[in-house]
Amino acid sequence: MEIKRLPLGFFSVNCYILNLGSDCIIIDPGADAEEIKNYISQKALNPLLVLNTHGHYDHIGAVPEMLRTYNISLYIHPLEEEIITDPGRNMSQAFGDNSFSISKYTLIDDRTRPFLEGLGLQIIHTPGHTPGSICIRKDGNLFCGDLLFAQAAGRTDLPGGKVAQIKDSLNKIRKMDKNLILYPGHGPETTIEAELAANYYLSDDFLG
Repeated sequence: MEIKRLPLGFFSVNCYILNLGSDCIIIDPGADAEEIKNYISQKALNPLLVLNTHGHYDHIGAVPEMLRTYNISLYIHPLEEEIITDPGRNMSQAFGDNSFSISKYTLIDDRTRPFLEGLGLQIIHTPGHTPGSICIRKDGNLFCGDLLFAQAAGRTDLPGGKVAQIKDSLNKIRKMDKNLILYPGHGPETTIEAELAANYYLSDDFLG
């Protein structure tokens, strides 16, 4: 599997294209739809689905164009439904887009999870930044959205954010295989081992 990272938009949100050969999976297409489409076209890939770690505007801005272009579905945690359908909660309203919402989506639940697992995707609920934030594990890689970054962690002061929940989610991360490569929603890739050594938010001082 080849992983392509595309930092997109004003906030340089990482969109990841998982190249599975002839097919691909799009994770967090936040902006700059043409750049995503150009890469997919150059590689002659067939997108299977969009998968979002959470529903904030900077992560979902290019989702509608992906769905229209490739006739595919967005998969997202049920607790993000209120965010992606509400311009206030997904924060598009704060950036002058008072009508941005997503109406076409598929919830990750007991009915749809087997399809994702069949693609080798493990969905891990990691709330705290938002109620329905997830991490996505594929082989030795973990796409962690805005839960954890290189030497930083996600905000909890936005609607739906909770400190206690993000601590529980970060505790899940630090118990995982230390060799896992972390692909965050912003910034460079890292590893659990590196973050255990240098990231305050994975320390006992923060997590207790």
